[in-house]
Amino acid sequence: MTKIKKLADEIKDEVCSAKEYAEKYVEYKAQGDSTWANRFMEMAKDELKHASYLHELAVSEIQKISSVYTPPEEMKSKWDTLHKEYVEDASMVKMMLSL
Repeated sequence: MTKIKKLADEIKDEVCSAKEYAEKYVEYKAQGDSTWANRFMEMAKDELKHASYLHELAVSEIQKISSVYTPPEEMKSKWDTLHKEYVEDASMVKMMLSL
């Protein structure tokens, strides 16, 4: 369970960084500085890619654990909440990068 918690924290960190870079992208794009806007866009995309990989790993680990052990309802609820936040935040970042 600690492994999943650590992965969840890492996913949050990656998405948070992606949001910050996406905000910088919008800022520099609004200023007409395409060089820095593009750099921040790439950094945001990299962070989203990292978050996606960690999310895939967490899902895989949960499936492995679930095949041998029934996770408590509290753990399932926490994962469901994190998953929902991840999907929403990643979508928001992608929307920002499409501006």
